[in-house]
Amino acid sequence: MNKIKIIALSTLSILSVYTAKAQTFKEPVGYKLKNGMNIIISENDRSPKAYSSFTLDAKAFEGKKDGVVELLNTVLNENVGKNPNISFKDNSGKLATASADLDKDLTTMASLIQNATIDQKTFDAAKAKLIASLKSQDYDYDQTVNENSINALTLTDVKNFYSQISPEKTFLTIAGAVELNTAKASAKKAFGNWSRTQELALTVAR
Repeated sequence: MNKIKIIALSTLSILSVYTAKAQTFKEPVGYKLKNGMNIIISENDRSPKAYSSFTLDAKAFEGKKDGVVELLNTVLNENVGKNPNISFKDNSGKLATASADLDKDLTTMASLIQNATIDQKTFDAAKAKLIASLKSQDYDYDQTVNENSINALTLTDVKNFYSQISPEKTFLTIAGAVELNTAKASAKKAFGNWSRTQELALTVAR
């Protein structure tokens, strides 16, 4: 089984949490944007919504510090604000929305990923929330994600990790109530201008 299918099946199994009543996916279609980003699309006309998952290629980040992905996810959730359709967890960005809103919400998620605000205030708020979550044991984190590993991380650590993320090291899966060509157009609109040589923009409070 090739890498695209492995990633597709793994990601779609995560998305199936949202689509428990929808058991039949069409064969996933995998391709790359010109910037190297890996796209996987699976149509399912039984699904009530459109779903998307943004994940990192684990092999490209094997030397990452313990807990840095989870802390970055929490930082990104601080950026999401009150949008109920977008969240960052399970080492990925997740979107669940009405089919008609996929284009708009996917573009919003892409902007959050590419233009995250990572300043001291946001970092401190995210770190406090993640540690509180660890203490309350309200989520099943990897054993490497604990109070010690999170307390050891600095703002610079998160910024440095974030700056290493580029399109050719990522996967975007779109599934559910989507039409292939429409989903392709939405993916291109949302992530097509993301440069593989340009670091993600950092909005730093001065």
